[in-house]
Amino acid sequence: MAITDDIRAQWRTGGAMKRLLFLNLGVFLGVHLIGLIAWAANGGAYDERVLEWLMATNNWPVLLRRPWTVLTYMFTHFDPFHLFWNMVMFWFSGRLFEDLLGGKRLTGMYLLGGLSGFAFYALASVLPAHLGLGGTSMLLGASAAVMAVFIGIATYHPEMEVSLMFIGGVRLKWVALVVLVLDLISIRQGSNTGGHLAHIGGAAYGYLAMMALKSGKGDWNKSLIQWLEGLLGMLRARGSSRLRVEKRPVRRGVLADADFNAAKHDKQARVDAILDKISRSGYDSLSKDERDFLFHASKD
Repeated sequence: MAITDDIRAQWRTGGAMKRLLFLNLGVFLGVHLIGLIAWAANGGAYDERVLEWLMATNNWPVLLRRPWTVLTYMFTHFDPFHLFWNMVMFWFSGRLFEDLLGGKRLTGMYLLGGLSGFAFYALASVLPAHLGLGGTSMLLGASAAVMAVFIGIATYHPEMEVSLMFIGGVRLKWVALVVLVLDLISIRQGSNTGGHLAHIGGAAYGYLAMMALKSGKGDWNKSLIQWLEGLLGMLRARGSSRLRVEKRPVRRGVLADADFNAAKHDKQARVDAILDKISRSGYDSLSKDERDFLFHASKD
């Protein structure tokens, strides 16, 4: 019971990054648990059948019968090493992303980055056969979504210094460049062309979304989550037939415009100072108080 209670507590209070990580881990364990039960019962390989209903495909007739797979594929892994490395990268980049930009933007980036990755993969299926996609292939894994998060935070704060094992402090933009180059090189290897194209699709979305946010042209990721929250609220309201008593909030006074603007200016000044500190010394140099302040400021 202690383990389940701890998981529930982490789900409630751990933030978007941990919830997305738990979803990936939960789907992985669920697929393998079903396979283990089927094997113990009659030697059946039901884990593969389950995967067929979770993986995306470039076979359009099959995709039309299973449209949900464009979402479920980005939470689905079969190989434990595939899951491990995706979650290591997500832990590294998702923590930075959520602290700087908030959980709603992180969730939106993950979902839209995964969809962009699928779009690149699916559209590339019409390219010449020598690229290795073949007539039909399957897509699974969080790689495209995680790539969107990683390239997104590198685009938003390229000068941030991160500490890498055996290397030391490196600017985030250089780490992102190396990862992108390795993916581009891997495309022509032929063993997982569709997967690497999906990575590029996720990276492209991450870059474009953050450039739009920085230039004030749109907050695509947060807008998606706010729209989904509104849709869920409408569905819940329609499904509920109970009378609700509305409690009006008690007015506690309103700050004068000058006081409000001054408080907003002071808060932004502290955020800028913390971001400058990250650029100079890396994220790990922040105190707990500074990390908490940045996390709460990102939610405003």
